[in-house]
Amino acid sequence: MNPAVSCLCETERRRWLVKGRVQGVGFRPFVFRIATRHGLSGWVRNDRSGVTVEVQGRAQDLGKFAQALHNERPSLALIELADCTPLPPIEGERGFHIDLSDAGGPVRAGVTPDAAVCADCLREMLDGGDRRHGYGLINCTHCGPRYSIIRSVPYDRPNTTMAGFTMCDPCREEYENPLDRRFHAQPIACHGCGPHVELVNSKGDRLDGDPIRRAAVMLGDGKIVAIKGIGGFHLAVRADDPAAVRRLRGLKHRDAKPFAVMARSMEVAEGLVELSDQAKALMRSPACPIVLAPRIRTASVCAEVAPGSHRLGVMLPYTPIQHLLLEAAAPDVLVMTSGNVSDEPLVIDNDDAVRRIGGLSDAILWHDRPIERCVDDSVWVDMGHAEPPLPIRRSRGEVPASIHLPREHWRASRQWHPESGDGLCVGGELKNSVAVMRGGEVILSQHLGDLTHPLAFEGFRKAIRDLMDLMDVRPEWIAHDLHPVYLSTAYARVLAEELRVPLVGVQHHHAHAAAVLAEHGESGPVLAVVCDGVGYGLDGTSWGGELLLADANDFVRLAHLRPLRLPGGDAAARDTRRCGLALLHQAYGDDFDKHPAAHALVPDEGERRMLTTMIRRGTHCTTSTAAGRVFDGVAALLGLCERNRHEAEAAMALESAAWGIDSLADDDTALFDLSADGKQVDLSPLVRRIVAGRAAGAPVVELAALFHDQLARAWAADVRLWAARLGLCAAALSGGVFCNEGLTKRLSAELEREGIRVLRHRLVPPNDGGIALGQALIAWNTVLKASSRSGHGLTVGRPMDVHVRPRPDLRTSGGEVL
Repeated sequence: MNPAVSCLCETERRRWLVKGRVQGVGFRPFVFRIATRHGLSGWVRNDRSGVTVEVQGRAQDLGKFAQALHNERPSLALIELADCTPLPPIEGERGFHIDLSDAGGPVRAGVTPDAAVCADCLREMLDGGDRRHGYGLINCTHCGPRYSIIRSVPYDRPNTTMAGFTMCDPCREEYENPLDRRFHAQPIACHGCGPHVELVNSKGDRLDGDPIRRAAVMLGDGKIVAIKGIGGFHLAVRADDPAAVRRLRGLKHRDAKPFAVMARSMEVAEGLVELSDQAKALMRSPACPIVLAPRIRTASVCAEVAPGSHRLGVMLPYTPIQHLLLEAAAPDVLVMTSGNVSDEPLVIDNDDAVRRIGGLSDAILWHDRPIERCVDDSVWVDMGHAEPPLPIRRSRGEVPASIHLPREHWRASRQWHPESGDGLCVGGELKNSVAVMRGGEVILSQHLGDLTHPLAFEGFRKAIRDLMDLMDVRPEWIAHDLHPVYLSTAYARVLAEELRVPLVGVQHHHAHAAAVLAEHGESGPVLAVVCDGVGYGLDGTSWGGELLLADANDFVRLAHLRPLRLPGGDAAARDTRRCGLALLHQAYGDDFDKHPAAHALVPDEGERRMLTTMIRRGTHCTTSTAAGRVFDGVAALLGLCERNRHEAEAAMALESAAWGIDSLADDDTALFDLSADGKQVDLSPLVRRIVAGRAAGAPVVELAALFHDQLARAWAADVRLWAARLGLCAAALSGGVFCNEGLTKRLSAELEREGIRVLRHRLVPPNDGGIALGQALIAWNTVLKASSRSGHGLTVGRPMDVHVRPRPDLRTSGGEVL
């Protein structure tokens, strides 16, 4: 046999289609290195689905390559799918090379989240002999901006906000060298060719001197400095100066909501808060989020930073500028809060910074690398050494990572139509995030905030268009909350008409429950305890303290908290005394206005008479089962908070009061009533006990702990009852109330002692920041059912609401079990 033919017969060729987070993370040079190491020929390139690799060589070398592809991937890479196809060998092929990106076809590539500066770049930046010494925008393929600067896929420099900066020769050499750490690092830059850092005054006029050192001196003197980061501006001030922090609060119109702080190092952070090992690992991760943890009594942070809270939100420096500031003798701990007036979206543009936050700061430290989209800091709660941290806000460093729906639904979608099923989910109204769906994955946006502010609503609309364009999603349906006056719902109607696609309405608390299922890759059924401040119920009332039998398709409302009459409706969410009066009415009946507790809550006789009359008659009252309003009312009865100056202020004060305190009740005490059918949980006995304890001078902290303990026991008792009736052994916890660490742990422990498996959030927040994920799972199943019935998709322009379909063994009326 001809030797050349014999050699070719021993050679194999394979094509790998790799999907996931594989662009902008050094994946192609990584493939180049391992292919070269094993003597393989071929090529690798980015495309609009991910990365394509063709490799040729001996079978054993290809096997080693495949193993290294998964086991040695770059730190920021995430392989979600790697399909391998055999191909005929190519005779005479020599060497391995990196091809130009293929920009054709639909966009299906994953976009990498922004990443904190890596150890290698940090070492170079602080090395006096390195050419990037002191460069505040240093980055490489392992770190730096990604999502915040990308304009389109594939992730190449012309498709980012770095397109306007021409590389110098040394940077170009690094960029084109496959063995260099900066090979195809799209934001690559240096002092000579990249963006520059400047310090300007509040009017935008440049200040002389080293910008970072001068800013550090100003911070040391108690001045407020606005600092441009990866996804927007922060406002910084020293955290140990009460007058400086009070001044910032006044300028920002943020009276009480806690500020986050940035610590110079992990050692400094450990002197501020009690951190679990998992929390420390999270703070050191490329996401580098804010972590909320119990404050240490001797922490060098003034009380004005987080008034009334037992926690501090702490993060480490994650941008080169932040590291340089702290190296330049700035204080060890800085308040680092979002650069905006309260409730407005984050400022990302330099000119906008002068207009919107120039008056809030003494100077602005900025750079001229444009930010494409605002990406606020992510926030997690440290749940202690035995528990994983809990996400509270999913944003910088974590988006736009995708979440895959339960596998059986993905398979069903492929059977329906391989290329169909793209959708849009618009979330709720508070703590909004939106999501697009393509195939079997859901891609959530960054935190967008409260849509009631006009600028936030405009940001919401922009984020929808942005996410659809970036991910090349053309929705075939749009999912929305059932609340008729939510701005997100109203916009969904407008967009559905514009795109001529159907609407899928999803009940708020069902979406919460489905979000937990989606995270865990499950479809249910599950007993879902969903507790929050408000959600539109199927009966037109306000829900928020619910036990649902839920799966990925439908739900049944099994039980709920006893409804409250809230005078003034939404006004009660701000004026917690109204919630307190509603609890007294529930506990003591129509004569509640004569109780001393009612007089203590509202001393003014005229105001008290007005509110109590409204409650007694039900005039201008909202009927609500919301657990959030119960927290508000108990906080008011205990004198902890009379008005919510920011969302959940009363609930946070109640949790802080209960922190580390044992309950007053004996183990067998039950200060709640369950109705005989298990459909209603009445906390009136607990309210009476709290009122009596307060009158007798019992410590407020003990009464606060008693409330948490008994609320957990009440829900656990009801879940046990329904678990036994239905033969289920899994429960899910969701809703903003389960941002409360104490309640979450207590209820989880109660259920687990009974052998009930507990599903909790680990990827998206329990609050409304996770709603869009739940909407995606439910809407997807609705679309599948409709298409299977009709043989095609939903009727264009025809709204579709998700209706309750009870289990066969349950009789229901209006979604409730009879």
